[in-house]
Amino acid sequence: MRLILLLCMLSMPYLTCRGQIFVYQEKDGNVFTSVDDYSPGMTSTYTRTTYMGSPFLTFPVWQPGKIRLDMEGRTVDCQLAYNLNTNEVLCRFDGDSAIKTVTPEFFSINNTEYVRQQNKLAGMDYRMYFSTVHSGPTKLLKSLSNQLTYMNSAEQVNMRHYKDLNLRGIYRTVTKYFVQKENAEPTLISFSRKSLLDVLADQSEALADKIPNRELTTSDVINILNYYDLRVAEARQNRAHLSKEEVFREILQNKINYPGWVGNQGIYGRVYAGFDVDSLGLVRNVVILSPDNMGFGFTFEVKRALETLSNIDPHFRGAYALPIAFTFTNSKENSGPHIPTNRLPEDRYQNRTLLEEVTIPFVVAKSSVVPREVWGYYK
Repeated sequence: MRLILLLCMLSMPYLTCRGQIFVYQEKDGNVFTSVDDYSPGMTSTYTRTTYMGSPFLTFPVWQPGKIRLDMEGRTVDCQLAYNLNTNEVLCRFDGDSAIKTVTPEFFSINNTEYVRQQNKLAGMDYRMYFSTVHSGPTKLLKSLSNQLTYMNSAEQVNMRHYKDLNLRGIYRTVTKYFVQKENAEPTLISFSRKSLLDVLADQSEALADKIPNRELTTSDVINILNYYDLRVAEARQNRAHLSKEEVFREILQNKINYPGWVGNQGIYGRVYAGFDVDSLGLVRNVVILSPDNMGFGFTFEVKRALETLSNIDPHFRGAYALPIAFTFTNSKENSGPHIPTNRLPEDRYQNRTLLEEVTIPFVVAKSSVVPREVWGYYK
């Protein structure tokens, strides 16, 4: 299998020229990558250097697979080669010998699916490909990369019968694991007690006795994530009872005012507010999750009411998203109340528990009012 690549892509010092690489397998099963290096200059030179292993995920390098260039597009069959050293996906379509470098949102090789996700490394945003080891509300993901390094003394001894190949290094596959809570950005972990307690800090007290103080196995981590999801589900179920807390709802309905001048114009809308209840039952971190530029005083009323709310039972400690519907009714009409239709996308809840909606009604008896809903836009 031959590919034309920039040798600097192989991540070894001083490999800067253009050349051809050839990935092959010996009879004993060992895979090697040979690089034919053509160095430009006054007198062109040619050298062949061989490395143990391969920068690619599979051998043979080309495998049948599928790609989807974006999450909304269709899946396309093709021959794929995944370069772990450069994080590049090479594609070759049937009937076309040209090799294309693609950046799909999704691809699969040998029935393993890889999804491209955002991740921050060294303070910069990168797109990485992850495969799913464990699927659930909290996922265990795996990312593979490849580094070209020098061989250690033991490897040199084992490869001594290949001395005629002029072996200069070895491709090492690096496996990293990540935990992803729902749709949040994946977080790098190690298979240690401390690492899991750090990434699952919101349930660290419950997990402390469940995580052994040793190097963990994949099965250990999966069992811990399952237990974490169970605890989170139980906590959310308990916290969701805040919607059933009649005192909480009554106080809010009494505190939130429908601006009279707005209601008289037939204006109505829905506001989503986010807030936290801390261990003392105090309401903190009140934010508007829906567009805060809808105007007409709706967001002001909601934020003011929540920020002046009296203490809540600390049992309801957690992060919440609360929808408030300002509804308009004109008794001169036969159509009944005008209820807002705009809804906040789930990805804007920011992992908050969604509470039942609180309704703030406004009723008029006018024959010349044209009702209209307001929402705003995301900046």
